[in-house]
Amino acid sequence: MQPDSTRYLFALICKEDQMVKRPGSRFLTILVALSSVLMLFASACAPQGTPTTSNTSKPQRGGIWVDDLFNEPDALIPNASVQTFANMVDGTLYSALFEGDASGQIHPALATELPTQQNGGISSDLKTWKFTLKPGLKWSDGQPLNADDVYFSWKTWTNPSFAAASTVAFRLIESADVSSDKLSITFHLSKPYAPFIASWTDGALAPLPKHHFESMNPADIKKTEGLDPQVTSGPFKMKESKPGDHYTVVRNDNYYLASQGLPYLDEIVFRAVPSQDTILKDLQAGTADSAWFLDVTKTPSYKALSNYEIVTNPSASYEGLHINSNNPIFKDINVRKAMAMAIDRQQLQQVARLGQAIPLCTDHGPAYHPGYQQDLQCPPFDIAGANKVLDDAGWKLGSDNVRQKGGQRLEFQYSTTANNRWREKDQALIQADFAKIGIKLDITNYPGSTFFGPFLKGGQPGKYDLAEWASSYTYDPDDAASFACNQIPPHGQNLNFFCDPNLDQLFQQEQAISDPTQRQQVFNQIHQAMLDKLPFIGLYNLIDLEIHKKGTHNYKPGPFANSETVGAAQWWCDNGKCPA
Repeated sequence: MQPDSTRYLFALICKEDQMVKRPGSRFLTILVALSSVLMLFASACAPQGTPTTSNTSKPQRGGIWVDDLFNEPDALIPNASVQTFANMVDGTLYSALFEGDASGQIHPALATELPTQQNGGISSDLKTWKFTLKPGLKWSDGQPLNADDVYFSWKTWTNPSFAAASTVAFRLIESADVSSDKLSITFHLSKPYAPFIASWTDGALAPLPKHHFESMNPADIKKTEGLDPQVTSGPFKMKESKPGDHYTVVRNDNYYLASQGLPYLDEIVFRAVPSQDTILKDLQAGTADSAWFLDVTKTPSYKALSNYEIVTNPSASYEGLHINSNNPIFKDINVRKAMAMAIDRQQLQQVARLGQAIPLCTDHGPAYHPGYQQDLQCPPFDIAGANKVLDDAGWKLGSDNVRQKGGQRLEFQYSTTANNRWREKDQALIQADFAKIGIKLDITNYPGSTFFGPFLKGGQPGKYDLAEWASSYTYDPDDAASFACNQIPPHGQNLNFFCDPNLDQLFQQEQAISDPTQRQQVFNQIHQAMLDKLPFIGLYNLIDLEIHKKGTHNYKPGPFANSETVGAAQWWCDNGKCPA
């Protein structure tokens, strides 16, 4: 789960599109014909990031591309991880029914077309969906890839023992029919679900190989091949898996676009580099061809690298201070409210992010259409007001300057991903602000694979109280997966352990609407409910920083899901030899 974005005025975004990372429309513009006009409108301003070096020469096949991967992946099986860096590697290993591009638009991949009401792929009530696959598809081992694999994936992901990263859409499936030729599958949902296509988009939500996994207990799939998948469908397949060091993927000759000469590269080496300092050293030594999600505090050093090109674009993710609702102290809404008022968001944006952020206090930034709410009133930065809220709620300041009430102290653990310099600055700033209102924060950080795995999913108060990370919702603004009651672990990814039946009703409403204007009205209600209940405190929308070496081409990170590796099948290097 990574980054965040907010949007000022639509006109401002059009003007500043080179600073927006996760651009374009997140909404299912492909759902119904009505949305085509909106899609054109959104696309016109969709931020594309800083363009890479123009090169009119023909792409060359060959080369080994080295990418520094900040954070160790925790699983490389579709729908087995919420971690962005795992999903990025998934994007090279697996082909999904649909895939996104650098502007955030969805296109058919293994599927022949995007289903619509006009072509009969979607029923008018949004409860029946038909996906048709291309004929002759193969897995990396040469076995047929067809609708049976899609059916098997749905059944596996809804098996609790698999512990899928996302189940919201798949739990709604009541039944599915596979055609006799195994080239199409029709899903029947228990209720309307507008984001259904987004639930099958990009490598992290690609089909699983039935023939390879059907004899295995779902609980054993990740245990057996979690970081070393043997059968894949994407442009690459696993060549060497060395957890903690590197993951090398090599060209898959059975890739569905292999006849078009893709992928261009022979291999990609993803080096697990847990330190931003090490990434900078690699770039200075010229031993990496690319790196994503860079430390903005090192921007002057990156700019000094004459043999690299920097890419910046606004993320689709929101950076949030997440609150573990399992901690009984947080049942007091006054504590949550005081914390929200005590955070100086402007200082975070200017000091920690060096201006590489956009104001945002909810979970939908400017990349979402619908989703983003321009007129939202955020909690004010008001230390005096925050102190009054706690005073009125009976939280008394002790001799150690920490507030207490009924034997409970306002002292919490505050964690984030380790070795992230700008997040460490966020922590220091928020720690200092909270001290001004009598809240003590103790900081303990964890490696990404631990943080997004057992630490957050464990939900243990006193260990996980407050945690900072960035999140986004792939290609649709539906946010039920992060906040719905039925998504609390171990069955989902509601890592705030927050439950509000009224909010659940709003999620159901927006999921049943295809009209963007009507859907936006429901999202506005969701935003207000979140600001009233505060399951998390929105900090800002990230503007991400990436880099690639001159002599490498088509490096265009996208706003969602695969992120850095969007279009990796089309990466290529001069003369078929990558420079690193």
